[in-house]
Amino acid sequence: MAIEIPTLPEQMPNDASRYVGKAVNRVEDPALVSGTVEFIDNFSLPGMLHCAILRSPHPHARILSVKVDAALAAEGVVAVLTGEDVGRWCKPCFTAPEGWGSYCLAVGKVRFVGEPVVAVAASSRYLAEDALELVDIEYELLPPVADAGQAMASGAPLVFEERGTNVMLDRTYTWGELERVFAEADRVVSRRFRWNRVGANPTETFGCVCRWDLADNSLVCHGAYQTPRFMAIGRAASLNLPVNRVRIVTHPQGGGFGGKGGPRGTDIAALLSRKSGGRPVKYIEDRMEYLLAGGGQSWDRHYDAALAVKADGTVTGFRVRLVDDQGAGAEGYGTISAAKPLAAFTGNYRIEAAGYELTLVATNRAPTYPYRGYGPPPHNLVLESLMDCTAREMGIDPAELRRRNYIRPEQFPYTVPSGNEYDSGDYHAVLDRVLQMADYDALRAFQAEARAAGRLVGIGVVNTVEPGVFDWNAYATVGVPGVGVPEGVKVAVDLFGGVTVAVGFSLQGQGQFTVASQVAADYFGIDIAQVRVATTPSDVAVPHFGQGGSRLGVAVTGAILGACEKLRATFCTVAAHVMQAPEGGVELRNGRLRRIDAPEHSMSLAEIAGLMLSRSDLLPPGVEPCPEATYVWTAPNRNAPDDQGRCRSYLTAANATHVALVEIDRDTGRSAILDYFIVDDCGTRLNPANVEGQLQGGVAQGVGAALYEEYVYDAQCQPLVSTFVDYLIPTIHEVPMTKKDHIVTPSPVSPLGAKGCGEGAIHTTPATILCAINDALAPLGKELLETPASPQRVWKLLHEDGAAA
Repeated sequence: MAIEIPTLPEQMPNDASRYVGKAVNRVEDPALVSGTVEFIDNFSLPGMLHCAILRSPHPHARILSVKVDAALAAEGVVAVLTGEDVGRWCKPCFTAPEGWGSYCLAVGKVRFVGEPVVAVAASSRYLAEDALELVDIEYELLPPVADAGQAMASGAPLVFEERGTNVMLDRTYTWGELERVFAEADRVVSRRFRWNRVGANPTETFGCVCRWDLADNSLVCHGAYQTPRFMAIGRAASLNLPVNRVRIVTHPQGGGFGGKGGPRGTDIAALLSRKSGGRPVKYIEDRMEYLLAGGGQSWDRHYDAALAVKADGTVTGFRVRLVDDQGAGAEGYGTISAAKPLAAFTGNYRIEAAGYELTLVATNRAPTYPYRGYGPPPHNLVLESLMDCTAREMGIDPAELRRRNYIRPEQFPYTVPSGNEYDSGDYHAVLDRVLQMADYDALRAFQAEARAAGRLVGIGVVNTVEPGVFDWNAYATVGVPGVGVPEGVKVAVDLFGGVTVAVGFSLQGQGQFTVASQVAADYFGIDIAQVRVATTPSDVAVPHFGQGGSRLGVAVTGAILGACEKLRATFCTVAAHVMQAPEGGVELRNGRLRRIDAPEHSMSLAEIAGLMLSRSDLLPPGVEPCPEATYVWTAPNRNAPDDQGRCRSYLTAANATHVALVEIDRDTGRSAILDYFIVDDCGTRLNPANVEGQLQGGVAQGVGAALYEEYVYDAQCQPLVSTFVDYLIPTIHEVPMTKKDHIVTPSPVSPLGAKGCGEGAIHTTPATILCAINDALAPLGKELLETPASPQRVWKLLHEDGAAA
């Protein structure tokens, strides 16, 4: 049956929207504030054991022997897992590109500090940790590959000897006549940038409870999983189980941001359960484990980039050379984060040609994993910093230079050189709104006065595009093929008119249960309190992806509307039959099924559901007595990529412009954010309060990436960050409470006109702050092209030749 999904709010089958587009109270919050939400660390099973993991102290070493007899004999210990067990029972974790992954425990050699080597299951975590001290491991140290430059050097040690190289992927994309455009340019502006590793660091680290049923060779895993369906597929592959024998039960999460990890810890706990005779095993990652080797490190990048510019400021070409340090393997889908910039490679601008040289290398640092934004934030920093450099060199105001190069409103839908299609937008209006809100002229006047007084004050004006609702097709050229990312739900109406929406994901903080309730309530014309959202385990859930990629608000809305439309059609058929109306003579309006020719004759949702469930003899022929429907939604009009990766890879293109006022302290190098303004356009704001929260949270993470956060390794590849004393996360005192406004250009292709907004301000904030810092440094002839712009890094730059004096 063809389903027509509404694309604008006024197309809902009611007189007016009561909930969609309104900042309703979140339905998730009562359980959260009352402390009744069952996070994974609160969960236990009878007979449960606890896991502790012994990790490598060496970045690169061969394992000569592992002796665990003493540990196995220790108090409370039930099982000990070694690389020998893992090599016998498992396959390496899935990677992209293929062949660059490790087992859940080191087999034969260790490749980074913190890699799991031995795991113990005992009656308590304390006893398991004590037993680890009795394990005796003999290593043969190997020279480490400390950084990306060394990885590519001739004769470098090999992280994966069987690969014969440390280069995981080497690709060049060319879109348009790039060489001609650069040859004809009046000016080429080029710089080299360094983005150092940052990470997600959610409040809750990863945790799981796994039970291997030896009788039917099945596995149940409870845990803090962001994408349970794919976790189930991955566990089946690595543990040699049929997919329908793996059940993932996802629990509410205390944050995720892509950096939750989970495959290694889950496999270890599952194998310990197997070795313990089927007893459940719990593993809760501690903060030090997370910082050393969890799922949190991302974006270790070296950029060499250039813009081709005409004399009037028109940017015609953009070229990027990226060397990305993936660490000890590609198990974290690092190629996706490097390929995602294809979706919005040229940002908000009409740039006719572009090129992307992409090299991914393996080193003996911890593997990198997804992080909120999944790759574009560093890319946006490079592009936007080059726009500022161009503006300074040409004596053009940075806001004006951007305005001259914007995609114009009448050009949408617009296809960028890398092949993706932007659905809608009005970048000029967003810029005008934020400049007006910030009183840009007054900011520049204040800056001039401050500079005259010797203060280092800078202004950043940065705009970015946030691609939303991703498809796998963009990643086919880097080893992750596929077209279409499903999001499915089941919607059921019960005997009393209550509506249950069954989804495959759990609470993670974004408020998607609230959005689901809003959409279902508005569609049926009922009170939002009548809607319940429930999470289903992976093995019985409708095909779904879950959180990630600025997609779920749009995707789950499409799935809910599709299922509701199926139910509406069935209910109308039943009501027409019972009320003896002609075919097509009944409509759903404001919570009731009514005759179109006699609206006073109607039936409630409860009456229709009750009839279907208790009087199937009264149903019309061909109608099942089942008042529920499923629907699986995918973004329309996706296509396979060509040999240069060009394809319609993301459905929506939200955008935002940020303005930041920053001052640098000459004596300390500290950068203070004096004021911050945001105007965004994410189409229809399904729940404005959710959008506001996503934006403010993205700003916090962007401030951290721009000013504080960095995973540091020494020359021997030893991590120097293992606690929050070393890894600096901004507090409420460093993150400004931003001033926000918005415009709305509804998406013409998405359900209800919404665009993805979940990654939000992290796309824009790091670039805005760094551009403001460089604007402050401009009178000194200085530039900072490395993140984070920590006080130490800025102070060194200021004092390297007495410039701060």
